[in-house]
Amino acid sequence: MKNKVWKKVLSAALAMAMTASLTACAGAPATTAAPAADTAAASTEEAAPAEESTDSAPSEGAIDMSGVSLNFWSDKVGSGTYNIIVAMSKILEEKGGFAEVNVDPSYPGGMGAPYIFKANNVDLSFANGAPAKWAMEEGTLGNPPTDGYKAAIGSLTAVCYVNLITNDFLEKYNVSSLEEIFEQKLPLRIGCSPRGSMDAEGAYRMLEYFGVTLEDLQSWGGDIIEQGGDANAEAIADGQIDFYVDHTSSSSSTMAQIASTVDVTFLQWSDEMCQWFMDTLGFDLITIPANSFKGQTEDLHLPGSPDALFVNENLDDDVVYMIVKTLSENRDELVNEYASLEPWDPATAWEASKRGGVDLHPGAERYYKEMGYMN
Repeated sequence: MKNKVWKKVLSAALAMAMTASLTACAGAPATTAAPAADTAAASTEEAAPAEESTDSAPSEGAIDMSGVSLNFWSDKVGSGTYNIIVAMSKILEEKGGFAEVNVDPSYPGGMGAPYIFKANNVDLSFANGAPAKWAMEEGTLGNPPTDGYKAAIGSLTAVCYVNLITNDFLEKYNVSSLEEIFEQKLPLRIGCSPRGSMDAEGAYRMLEYFGVTLEDLQSWGGDIIEQGGDANAEAIADGQIDFYVDHTSSSSSTMAQIASTVDVTFLQWSDEMCQWFMDTLGFDLITIPANSFKGQTEDLHLPGSPDALFVNENLDDDVVYMIVKTLSENRDELVNEYASLEPWDPATAWEASKRGGVDLHPGAERYYKEMGYMN
């Protein structure tokens, strides 16, 4: 079968060189960003196009998808999520027989992700499970509730609220836990990404758990400083913040950088605090293995809301069935290329805690039942 992803890369490069306008393929909305995205995939992830495969026919029990094109929204070009989505799109075309999977890096990410399905005719995209539920029930970022999407594959990654605090702060105030810090109303300066990110959501939800407002924290001499990961790493090294929280994985380069340059302690949240995040907000409990970072000698068990694959609720059941079937049956190939997908287990990807409690699409449910993973 022809490698359609690389055909799109070549076409995109020629189109950009000639500054010609791009017309979207049948069934997929026109975009101006997708060509740049696919071109970046060529330079970022692979040195040369793969040889055409002679073993790319759809698997047994496959349904003909040769007339179906999909619009897969992605994070920005060059991001880890974008690269994974490009690889998944290639699998869907070559192994699932889809006519084309258009990768569009217009995805807003974070808390805004669930809103793309209604407004932009998106077929599938990643979103964190818990925010997908919040967006349906109460709305996020000041927006009204939305819908138009259902879950397909849960817990593709293992991200959670990895957090650290400087040993200088712990020693200065003779404390060892967040409970002691908030009970004593200490001037904790918290670093996180800007509002709208899952990182900032964790910081503000942490205050909510302790019954503290930002104004309370500021009155004690503390604050929440919202900035990028690199800026937070510099700030904690310079003594400008004391505590950093990031919704990330055991492979976080920012956490590794901080731990290698500053004396810090990675904090395990109390069972009660973790349970509150799970029961109240729909998070799962994720394990960060010991020694993932310098000085982190024990496993951390922290609440997180991993990336999940969501699909437009109006997609045909057969289409969603083939999306889930194709990706699940080629899971090992994707994991070999992207280690961050190692936590993805098709046998449990249907579970409510792994998709934020959002309803499964009937096509996805059909696949999991067919495989005997769910009753």
